[in-house]
Amino acid sequence: MHVPIARSAKRAGMKLIARWLDGGRLNIAVTGDANIPRYGPVILAARHYHHLYDGVALFEVFPREIHIVVTLDWAQSRIARWFMESAIRLAGWPLVLRPDAVARRDDGTRPQSRTVFTEDDIAKFQRRALRDAVDVLARGGALLIFPEGYPNIDPNFTPKNTPDEFLPFHAGFAVIAAAAQRRLGAAVPIVPVGLRYETGERWRVRIRYGAPMKASDFASRRSFVEAVEAAVIELSNE
Repeated sequence: MHVPIARSAKRAGMKLIARWLDGGRLNIAVTGDANIPRYGPVILAARHYHHLYDGVALFEVFPREIHIVVTLDWAQSRIARWFMESAIRLAGWPLVLRPDAVARRDDGTRPQSRTVFTEDDIAKFQRRALRDAVDVLARGGALLIFPEGYPNIDPNFTPKNTPDEFLPFHAGFAVIAAAAQRRLGAAVPIVPVGLRYETGERWRVRIRYGAPMKASDFASRRSFVEAVEAAVIELSNE
């Protein structure tokens, strides 16, 4: 009895934090929510437009508790790293580093120029993130992933150059789904999520959920990733 109560209190507390981060700046509209499985493991593969508002908006309206795969390579001090890493671990969210943000380029510079992480940290974080993500799904949870890796709007760094640009999807969500399937003995559905913003005095966020997709319906992992990417783009542009 105590576990459901604790989870309910945690979810309520997280929603309050999301509303605080929203600050009354978001007007959220949702369509396609009938496509969301009401129970059991599910991965949400969403467009990444705003570094903060994407997760906040989805957290506010999603009918289930969600765990967000979060990047931390942007941390510029050890204090910020400790604080954010502690908070994210407490929330039970997988934590990753984007290899291309941390690794040095040919000229010796890094996209996240002041990051406190190094290339040696990448593999350790990726392994733990995979384990944590599979654990979430094994418990029947919902996992939110932004397969582009970078948003259109970010105060630190993004390779995107235009407000409507999309980046090719990374295959991480498909790797997680495959690992979860091996553990559970059943396929994990992927729900594509389109996001579209209209700016003004308040930001209007349109969230559109697409029909669930499974890797087993495609000839290869690459074709599956490309199909999810195409669905997210279409949902975002409608």
